[in-house]
Amino acid sequence: MAIRRTSNNSINNAVKLSTGFASAAIPNTPTIGTATKVNDVSATVTYTAAVLGATASSFTALSSPGSLTGTGSSPITISGLTPDTAYTFTVRASNANGNSAYSTASNSITTDPISDSGAMFPLGMVQVGSAGSSSISFTSIPQTYTHLQLRIIARNTVADYETSMRVGNGSADSGSNYADHYLLGNGASVFANATTSATSAIIGIEGNTTSNYSAYVCDILDYANTNKYKTFRTLNGVDKNGSGSIRLQSGLWQSTSAINTIELFHAAGNFEQYTSVALYGIKGA
Repeated sequence: MAIRRTSNNSINNAVKLSTGFASAAIPNTPTIGTATKVNDVSATVTYTAAVLGATASSFTALSSPGSLTGTGSSPITISGLTPDTAYTFTVRASNANGNSAYSTASNSITTDPISDSGAMFPLGMVQVGSAGSSSISFTSIPQTYTHLQLRIIARNTVADYETSMRVGNGSADSGSNYADHYLLGNGASVFANATTSATSAIIGIEGNTTSNYSAYVCDILDYANTNKYKTFRTLNGVDKNGSGSIRLQSGLWQSTSAINTIELFHAAGNFEQYTSVALYGIKGA
């Protein structure tokens, strides 16, 4: 029987071919894993690298729709997505020789709607006419927000008189259930005071110089919470072209009732024409 001998050259050529292909090989396609939404604009996707074939040096995830990409190890994060949109993802492997084909598509995920935490929503506005007004009220305030904010531009018919606020559920509470502290400065001196068991909360001070209006921002925190007293925080200032003041105020309504009514008034004088008060609801965590 004849025995065929393989030459050393043939063996060497086979080794060269083998090592040549290996050095020029691209990675095999990874196996897709699970896609998970993170928030309104990002998601993650997992994958498993192929066991056989050339080694990958990087992995890229691709979104559909949008063709947005992310790179890294598993899980890969893909950012810049559109809120409230359905996506699937594929993943490919790469090395210095090139890229694998993309994997099959992942499960579908839907990003969250746009987050509105901290957003402000207008609930109402009152502007005083030429006849003036003794009070300004908001009623039937919806209970779907976390906080309320009043933005006030006001002038009183009586000089340097304080604006008071009452709140309540169904009607404004006029009982002795309010307390407040304030710090006031006028550029030359500073004043501080505290009030307890009052029938209203003071939220600021106004002048009555022609065309000079005071400005307020008053936050009413956790207004719909029925497990705690309600806290007010106010920043108020008035300038009169040479005189004026700025005031920081903290107030408390000692009731656990939800607030759906707000009343603003003065112990003396009326709100003058062009006084305006806007009420906003604030979303929050």
